[in-house]
Amino acid sequence: MRKNQKHLIYILASVMLMVSACSKESSNSGNGDTASVLEQKSTLQQVPSGSPIDEVTLNKAVIKTLENTGDFKWTNADLKTLWSALQYNDHSLAIGYAPANAGDISSKLGSINIATGSFRKVHDALIEYIVNEANKTAATPITWQQIVIEDDATLPILTVRLTDKNVLTALSNLKNVRYLEPIDFWPGDGNRSSSGCSGSTYGINTFDYTNITPAAKLPWNYNNITVPSAWSTAQGQGITVGVIDAGISSGQPLLGSSFNDGASSVGRTIQVDYTMGGSGYSTCTHGTSMCGAAVGPRNGQNATTGVAYKSNLYFIRAADDVVLDASVEITGVKNAMVRMGDRADVKVISMSMGTPFGSSVLKDGVDYAYNKGKLVLAAAGTSYSWTSWWGVIYPAAYSSCVAVTGVNESSSTCSDCHDGSQVLLTVPMERNGNTSRNSLSLAPSGVNPTYIGGSSIATSTTAGVAALVWSARPNMTRAQLLTCLTNTAQYYPTRNSSRGYGNINANAAVNYAISHY
Repeated sequence: MRKNQKHLIYILASVMLMVSACSKESSNSGNGDTASVLEQKSTLQQVPSGSPIDEVTLNKAVIKTLENTGDFKWTNADLKTLWSALQYNDHSLAIGYAPANAGDISSKLGSINIATGSFRKVHDALIEYIVNEANKTAATPITWQQIVIEDDATLPILTVRLTDKNVLTALSNLKNVRYLEPIDFWPGDGNRSSSGCSGSTYGINTFDYTNITPAAKLPWNYNNITVPSAWSTAQGQGITVGVIDAGISSGQPLLGSSFNDGASSVGRTIQVDYTMGGSGYSTCTHGTSMCGAAVGPRNGQNATTGVAYKSNLYFIRAADDVVLDASVEITGVKNAMVRMGDRADVKVISMSMGTPFGSSVLKDGVDYAYNKGKLVLAAAGTSYSWTSWWGVIYPAAYSSCVAVTGVNESSSTCSDCHDGSQVLLTVPMERNGNTSRNSLSLAPSGVNPTYIGGSSIATSTTAGVAALVWSARPNMTRAQLLTCLTNTAQYYPTRNSSRGYGNINANAAVNYAISHY
């Protein structure tokens, strides 16, 4: 009898262990695991009441904020504004995530592995949470595959198509959500820009270039920043410059088969890539001019030369034009920054595009590249007739970027360039008395130069100078390189309130690198 009792007790204990194991397994999957990973904030927001703000009113409110403050960030917008913005355009919502109480992770982007550990748990739990919340009010069952736009493999960002205010509110109340951003919002009549792509048709003044060996043209403003003197020591050899823009022309062989032409025949490399569209080549002339100014060959064909004419080029097309006003462009630039950041050979990144709206998605991308040791140069902004109220645009306004703008020969901000407290460096690129005579660069085809202005050309020119300086001391850190540029600039040690340290001095910066590092 005692033996049978022991046997019965053993069986009961085994059953209880099995039940306990099953219960534990159940609690670690589905809603149980989601609840243990995702944490709510102590103060919860309420679901927005009523109807969304109509598009016209919303647009006016956003523009008014820009006009009054010079800035607009979605992180400062109330929940009803966020929800309303998602009703229009392509309904894209970017969700930045992190473990609860992780704090500011911007300095960790680039070292975080989101495929494992706590970030992976949050990622998986969020997906389940979003689907479950969406299905509470859905007429038919919704799957993750139906709403996901991009599940970023490197950065902690999920981008979904969402308009439900209940789901948005639920997400806003989680400690695990770093930001919620409607990345396709653009104020206006629904038309997207094509800014910066048409190029100049102004006739070239012969006083705006000098003929140099082997048979190239030296743009007038290179002398203003002592580029020819710097060439006696450094030409950018061994440095790869990354350019992110709106495509380059397939009809310009000096950015193709003739990239090693003339004095640039040193076996340097060029790679054309894309994170938006199906090719790095496009009809937009802007990227052609930017690449030409930064690293165009010192050729023997009577075309203009670039500053760092012995540097390599890694180009990524990430947008349709210079104004980032579509979700695919914001995502494209973010992905381009990640791709540049992962390239060990890329030292300098030049980006002459932007948006007036603060974008956490853009910031994540820039922070990633910055944390990988890259010098990220970004244009402060160039105004058109309908954008004169913008301040320094994004991502240039972020501290992980070096904001650059253009000035005229007298060091006054150029006629359509933006300036502000975030600007660090300037480049003269506009003639006094004639705003149409700007810097010169490669055209979409042929060897005749074209004028190109704004903070765009100032930025790509600075990228070329940075490559010259870095090539003089390749083992310098980014911080040391930046010291070379700032400590030899026009206003150093006093920083101008809207133009930073002023005009760069290529030759002085190269010599500073040699003498200090």
